[in-house]
Amino acid sequence: MMQLSLDQAKGLCRMAALGAGANEEAAQSLTASIISAEAEGLSSVGLSHFIDYLEALEAGRIDGNADPVITRPALAVYLSDARRGLAHTGFDRTIDDLAKAAKLFGVAIFSQKNAYTCGALGYFTGRLATLGLVSFAATNGPAVLAGSGSVKPVYCTNPMSFAAPAADGAPLVID
Repeated sequence: MMQLSLDQAKGLCRMAALGAGANEEAAQSLTASIISAEAEGLSSVGLSHFIDYLEALEAGRIDGNADPVITRPALAVYLSDARRGLAHTGFDRTIDDLAKAAKLFGVAIFSQKNAYTCGALGYFTGRLATLGLVSFAATNGPAVLAGSGSVKPVYCTNPMSFAAPAADGAPLVID
């Protein structure tokens, strides 16, 4: 069994993403998320999930050159149209302004559409928690589960996550 350091894995993932059709920004955004998940022991959204991204890039299900369009329809609201690209890129472009808005107004919202799956949702909430913010994230998806006593599906299986800063510096992240 071959073992790699996280830095070695990061370099290989970046090169693989570039080779599969991602631009530099997308490759770096995706790689950071994948390596973070792997470092936390979340292999299902780490390196094993990275293969899904590569296949989607090669098949054109992800536009590796998508240029997310970020709009701000209200002072504390940021909307990202990922334009069939990665979810990571729009968030990365917005996180600093989102954090500033949250600190200024007490709350801020980031919403994204037309993005491929984001992998570990706690990666995003955790990053906000390291900036001193309490954060909550959720995704949508098709109805596949029925509620108690029902046979009609109304719930999806997509995740939610929340995170908060902790006194010792390591944020509490629930994903």
